[in-house]
Amino acid sequence: MRFDMAWIIVRKEFSEYRVNRYILYTLVIMPLIMAVLMPIIYVVPISSTITPGTAQPLDLNIQTTHNVTGFNVENLTLSGYRVVDCDLKNVVAMGCVFERCNLTFTTVQSSNLSQCVIIQSTVVGSNLWNVTTINCALPGSVFPGQENPDLTVLKFLVDSLTVFFVLIPVVIPTVIASYSIVGEKLNKSLEPLLASPASDTELLAGKSLAIFIPAMLITWASLIPAILIVDLVTQPLFGYYLLPNLMMFIAVFLVAPLFCFLSIMANVIVSARVTDVRSSQQIGSLVVLPVVLFFVLAIAGILSPALMLVVAAGLVAVDAVIFLVSLRVFRREEILVKWK
Repeated sequence: MRFDMAWIIVRKEFSEYRVNRYILYTLVIMPLIMAVLMPIIYVVPISSTITPGTAQPLDLNIQTTHNVTGFNVENLTLSGYRVVDCDLKNVVAMGCVFERCNLTFTTVQSSNLSQCVIIQSTVVGSNLWNVTTINCALPGSVFPGQENPDLTVLKFLVDSLTVFFVLIPVVIPTVIASYSIVGEKLNKSLEPLLASPASDTELLAGKSLAIFIPAMLITWASLIPAILIVDLVTQPLFGYYLLPNLMMFIAVFLVAPLFCFLSIMANVIVSARVTDVRSSQQIGSLVVLPVVLFFVLAIAGILSPALMLVVAAGLVAVDAVIFLVSLRVFRREEILVKWK
């Protein structure tokens, strides 16, 4: 493949972008909304309700009058007990102190628990030091000395927000790539291009690069206001800057380009087979569906840097296959002779 020939096609596409202003609006408006409005809508309101620092213990003023050590306790009601190294089941306790205990199907209120394991229980208004909970309800309880749980939620929200930037380079090519062939055909500008000495590979490479370059540059540029807004709002709460982080780097600089290439190739294939721009855009928009699954994983908390690397490796294989398919589907002779 001659890269100089492909670059000529890239320059030709760039010149058309300057003429067709709606393409420029598509490239700019959505990233601006994603980069500015989403942090303001999702991060700012939550940050304004969070108290920085670690959780402080509740002042319960517990007075214990009985001690229990090393027993199995079942189906009892306890009040004012100090319980150490015990297994408790179906117990209701109030104003107690538990140390190194296992509590199952229990209801605990206004108590101190230290180094305990709590399973399928309800703990109300209590202090939990180094406690493991499994399927428990903890209304009004705190984990003294640990990071505010609301900060953990906020950090997760910020990581999920950065994943949304994968959507930008997927949606932008939906309009531009779908127009790239069928739109030129309707404007009577495709025939001279297809009759040029450029090979099919060079034509596809040129058109793909002409979409890939601005889509990714705008995606990366839109990160700047998003990072500034998020860090400005969250730094006083955490004491450090949340962004940029590893999740963001993998999502935006590795996964996003691979999804962008997938979107471009899929839309170019569709654009080469249909004869109407609107139909091309509607069919090509289906490429967004795989990204929706990516977002579901992020929102569910399943997505991690390691899993994202696995997704990236899978996308490399998919991109290679779809590029080979695009070369077979793109038939310049058919486009020149049979399209009416």
